[in-house]
Amino acid sequence: MQQYSFGKTKLMINTLPVEGFDEGDDVITIRRLNDNSSHIISADGIMTVSFSPDRSGEIIFRLNQASEFNGYLSSLVTLQEDNALVGISIRFSDNNGNDLMTATTGYIPKPADVVRGVNTNSQEWRIVVEKLVMIHKPDHILGSGSLV
Repeated sequence: MQQYSFGKTKLMINTLPVEGFDEGDDVITIRRLNDNSSHIISADGIMTVSFSPDRSGEIIFRLNQASEFNGYLSSLVTLQEDNALVGISIRFSDNNGNDLMTATTGYIPKPADVVRGVNTNSQEWRIVVEKLVMIHKPDHILGSGSLV
């Protein structure tokens, strides 16, 4: 039997734990911005694969409008808007499956939109990073064997 709990995940920005997430099944998205390889097929049908050193990525997450972490992220944006490149590091761990994502040298492209109404709303933040390392632990499938 498989199980999952969001409580076993942790997102940290500059070593601070992010708290006050919005509701939903997709409050954190971590992804690479570009493919790490591409190919061409020659006129005689032979494929050549090219590998890119680009490991840039983005982390998108939604916080509840009442989350105090919105203020911290807003302060980073304010520093950036004063022409100070603020280094942002990220660490995400999911202890349900032992997944780990780390990133350094990030920035926030723009402040989160502000939406208000009768009920509480979310604020979506996006951080773009120079190098995103994504480790999905395959131990339960491969055992102690190698990947190749």
